[in-house]
Amino acid sequence: MKRILRATTLALIGTTALAAMPALAEDGAAAADEAVGTEANGTRGGGTDIIVTARRRNERIQDVPVAANAFGGEQLAATRTYNLRDLQQLTPSLVVTQTNPRNTSINIRGLGNNVSVYNDGLEPAVGVYVDQVYLARPGQAVFDLSDVERIEVLRGPQGTLFGKNTSAGAVVVTTKSPTFEPEAGGDITIGNYNFRQLHAYASGALVDDLLAARIYVSKTDRDGYMTNRYDGDDTQDYHDFGLRGQLLFTPASNFKLRLIGDYGRQHSKTSAAVLTGVMTQYDNGTVFANNYYDRAARTGYTPVAVDPGARIVDTNANPRYKMNQWGLNSIAELSIPGNTITSVTAYRAWNWYPHNDGDSTSLDAGTDFHQSNEQRQFSQELRIASEGTRKVDYVAGLYYLWQSIDAESVNAYGQDAAAWFVAPSVNPAAAAAALNGYTIIGRSRPVTNSYAAFGQAIWHVTHTIDFTGGLRYTYETKTGYFDQTATGASLDGLTAAQITAANTIRGRYGVANYYSASTSEGRLSGSATLSWKVTPDSLIYATYAHGHKFGGLNLANITTTGAYAADPVIKPETIDSYELGLKTAWFANRLTANLAAFWTDDADYQTTVVDVDRNNLSYFTNVGKVRTRGFEGDLRANPAPWLSLYASGAYTDAKYVSYAGAPCPIEITGQTTCDMSGRRLPGVSKWAVSAGGEAHAGVGSVLGRDSEVYAGGDYSYRSNFYTTASLSRYSQIPAFSLVNARLGVRALDGLVDIQVWGRNLTNKLYYLSLAAGTTGAVTGTLGDPRTYGVTLKTSF
Repeated sequence: MKRILRATTLALIGTTALAAMPALAEDGAAAADEAVGTEANGTRGGGTDIIVTARRRNERIQDVPVAANAFGGEQLAATRTYNLRDLQQLTPSLVVTQTNPRNTSINIRGLGNNVSVYNDGLEPAVGVYVDQVYLARPGQAVFDLSDVERIEVLRGPQGTLFGKNTSAGAVVVTTKSPTFEPEAGGDITIGNYNFRQLHAYASGALVDDLLAARIYVSKTDRDGYMTNRYDGDDTQDYHDFGLRGQLLFTPASNFKLRLIGDYGRQHSKTSAAVLTGVMTQYDNGTVFANNYYDRAARTGYTPVAVDPGARIVDTNANPRYKMNQWGLNSIAELSIPGNTITSVTAYRAWNWYPHNDGDSTSLDAGTDFHQSNEQRQFSQELRIASEGTRKVDYVAGLYYLWQSIDAESVNAYGQDAAAWFVAPSVNPAAAAAALNGYTIIGRSRPVTNSYAAFGQAIWHVTHTIDFTGGLRYTYETKTGYFDQTATGASLDGLTAAQITAANTIRGRYGVANYYSASTSEGRLSGSATLSWKVTPDSLIYATYAHGHKFGGLNLANITTTGAYAADPVIKPETIDSYELGLKTAWFANRLTANLAAFWTDDADYQTTVVDVDRNNLSYFTNVGKVRTRGFEGDLRANPAPWLSLYASGAYTDAKYVSYAGAPCPIEITGQTTCDMSGRRLPGVSKWAVSAGGEAHAGVGSVLGRDSEVYAGGDYSYRSNFYTTASLSRYSQIPAFSLVNARLGVRALDGLVDIQVWGRNLTNKLYYLSLAAGTTGAVTGTLGDPRTYGVTLKTSF
């Protein structure tokens, strides 16, 4: 049945695209400037129209048959949403998991890289765009985001309208453009943990009506949330700096060119994960030999107490990271009768330099474990869009992306390595010769070239019924190699049996290894939507989308044969998505209520496997089939001129449909693989909710200016979820709720705004990741504790 539906739908899409061809000859007014995602009605507490560009033209979000959330810059600033991790508190369907910036996992509706470990040979399933430029690495998206016009979260497969094809959704960030009218402003914040933050911007004309400029700078510094027992220093601090400069050139009424240059850097003294428990036996009662406590006793090490709330770790390798990025972007728009032609050209660079403690103790065992990246990308997009008033409206374009990553992985072992990592049953002389002072260095360089042609047409069947069809053809190539060297002590002088034992140890942890891999493929994807404007304030729609996530390369410490073999090429995913939606507005737009139901089948789903037997080596593999389905609801209300409210919720039933050869949870022994079919997908909660609001009241003149006081709050909840593909019970993060609040006074003209704020007011102890490792130690990455501060803001 699904095959018949798919074939019929694609035929209808092709017919719609052909029907659009004569419309290219029609004349029309010049397209409007790019919209902003803010409220069109300036009266706070009144009806609001949020304008989005999800379909590459200015439209009310209530008129767009797409499941989306949109947030204007004012709401983002008011809720102190300055990064994607905070954005998920406003968007239940979005999940952002992060153990460090490189290992950032983003998923929507349960699909994406659901395990917070990343591989350079694959792109994410959720695309992040900043000013229409696709960011090919998740780490590029974790810098502070502010001076933002809007952020749109688009749920479901994307690709027939713009940019890179993505199988799970997209997060689209649009920053504020230069203005010809002069404006300036910013904010200064101080808070606990020695938090200091500065945002500042200025914009105005350099040449009246011809050339405008905008400059923006941000700087954030904060001491650490964690304490390192080894040296008493605080860790998990945060230091971020960003700079963005723009020029807007308008030599004619129908042409504009926006040039954007940006630079960002970030560094932190990272922390080992906190100890939450230790496995001492398997589920069948068998003793977990050589566990964390056994190793500690053998080496004379005193473990940190199991007390996550104390936020104490113990590492001697000075774990840290440094990260920077920069980019150049041009957006050229030419309006011709009835159409707008847009060209987006961008070059970006991202560099990641970490240093980690490989044993998470103060022993000299794993002295330096890291995976550094130097990434470069170039993209070019050219598209044409009709103005939105024809019988058949359309968007069509071409897209190209080139990406190269120079990566280096280092595993360096110290003089305590054998005593800590190797079981005592192994000959001590063989273990010491094999591992003490052993260093493994791997280098890889994946290169991606992606070419695409895409188009989408909207046939306005009647004034209330639309049929939308889109097609995309993508051809993608990936090539790469993995080259690993290993150096260590000579094995001369050992007996033959000891040499065999030493080589077995080295084979487990890594030996000299080289392989190359490549993949190339062309795929057709598409979507079809039937929408009906039942009344001027209500819209229902049904959508089918057929998409792909292209294959990739396993460039890690794997072998292509033998005991630790893995496939160097990951197969592409194939996605079939079905959605029903309802959008309604009530009481002169003072209340909007939207619902969506979705069902997505994903064949050959790409997931990350962590091999605890090989010191947590991670690599990608394919799952036979997964399925996600569920419901989403969004509510916005302005019941009174002084009050605004919002609420969003999502129920997501995400499961492995077919995964017979899955890795077993660490608590299972005696089996090489387990059948996870019918079990939950990791990285997604069944239930997620966010809600909040703000109230304000006039207080007359303060310091000679009409002013008001305001109070607001935000609440978010996520039910439990797993963080490993094996669904180990030790990787299950318990449900948690977060509460944020703010209280302030502001001048109505925006000149002064003083706010007192707090985040995670209940000081909830919650986890970003949780898992049991090779030693049986169960460790977790903690979320932020309670933070609070004062912000002084101005704009003029």
